[in-house]
Amino acid sequence: MRFRTKELLIEMYLTPPLNIAIVDDDESVLDAVKTVLDVQGWITKTYSSGEAFLSDLKNHRPDCIILDSNLPGLSGEAIAHAISKAQNNIPIIVLTAYPDSSQTMKIKNLGIREVLVKPVTAEVLIEHIQEIVKPIETAH
Repeated sequence: MRFRTKELLIEMYLTPPLNIAIVDDDESVLDAVKTVLDVQGWITKTYSSGEAFLSDLKNHRPDCIILDSNLPGLSGEAIAHAISKAQNNIPIIVLTAYPDSSQTMKIKNLGIREVLVKPVTAEVLIEHIQEIVKPIETAH
């Protein structure tokens, strides 16, 4: 068991931290998700609107995006579509309180990797992030 612990420590120090964008208009969700991901040693950047995120995407390309599906203004669907159209192959995890809404169904059709229902536990979110970024981590 000691060998596995040593192996994990080496991997932790040799693997660059993930860079994750969190887009949600609810400040409490932004803070909670940021805290959970920061504890993992990942670099997080938060955005309270889709417009702010897309504007910064030119300067900051995350390894993964945590996206609220029901944003005011530029919707989660519009953001996912813009990312897809620009051929930015960034994995997206959508958080929604309305998993059966027509908007969520449209988002799923855009090739979104994961749709998770709010509230989501820290463990589930971390597990899904780790799963969808595995190819990215091995490329670093």
